[in-house]
Amino acid sequence: MSRRVWRITHRDYKDSAFTGEGAKLFGGRFNSEGIPLVYTSGSLSLTILEIFVQNNDRDYFKNCIFFYADLAEELIFKPDPKDFPADWNQVPHGQTSQQFGDKWISGRKSLVMQVPSVVVPVEFNFVINPHHPDFHHISYREFNLVAFDERLFV
Repeated sequence: MSRRVWRITHRDYKDSAFTGEGAKLFGGRFNSEGIPLVYTSGSLSLTILEIFVQNNDRDYFKNCIFFYADLAEELIFKPDPKDFPADWNQVPHGQTSQQFGDKWISGRKSLVMQVPSVVVPVEFNFVINPHHPDFHHISYREFNLVAFDERLFV
């Protein structure tokens, strides 16, 4: 059994989409600056929403590339929701959620961690540790989304 996850990136960063370099440079909800992590979502639509809330430049999306990867379920760690820091979902994100993710990354017990989406809390994002020994089990493919519905940009 596998789980399909989705990722969106600007065309300029196509070749580094699964390296975690962007998150390493700027940090993210579940990683501190300097620590690489690949952020993916459990559906294509959630991937789009996650980027929409972070980027007001709608022209950006005209230069995006989508990827999908199929992950074996046994590679995914699904923490109990009560194990997340109380403020894991604050906007903007804080250090406690980053420390939670950093601890998971450094523990290297799993390749992927399932985390709730802040945008749609009943759906999940999947963060991938690109330095985990099982990373080579991930194969990803580019997905050609022809165009966005223009109503999204009004």
